Amino acid sequence: MASTNTTDKVLWIADCYSLAKRFPDPLTWLALLQPRLKRKGKDINPFYYWLWMEIWEAAQSSEPATVK
Repeated sequence: MASTNTTDKVLWIADCYSLAKRFPDPLTWLALLQPRLKRKGKDINPFYYWLWMEIWEAAQSSEPATVK
């Protein structure tokens, strides 16, 4: 049985996926996810950028997602 934390992460990714389907432009999509105030002058975390772009790309593809 999955833990509550794991379930929350899966639901969060599913929510992001359904939201990403509504935005054909990746810049608009990223603007929604980036914090409005930069913390200590740092830019967006590269891991989150990569994750958000993977979710956006998967949402834009017309083929069903497959596990690599």
